Amino acid sequence: MKKKYVLKNKRRFFVFVLFVLMGLTAVISRATSIYGYREPSYEAITVKRGDTLWSIAENYNKRGDIRKYIYDIMILNNLEDCEIIEGMELKVIVE
Repeated sequence: MKKKYVLKNKRRFFVFVLFVLMGLTAVISRATSIYGYREPSYEAITVKRGDTLWSIAENYNKRGDIRKYIYDIMILNNLEDCEIIEGMELKVIVE
């Protein structure tokens, strides 16, 4: 028959559990503030003569794949293809 483990010093155990929980809370709150979700901001631009989605993406994309940025612009503006017209208003993601 196995012996049951008996806490000899319950106060020390609860203090230990309290410190572990406080440490985990500090780590989790620090990680969420560093890697927290941030809403993207948008800017409305007017398409000029000679503009393409690729040239617009080169101007506004700060990091990442330019093709994904073009895809995001197309989704944001409900475009079915890459054809844009001079004078058209487009929303672009500003990072």
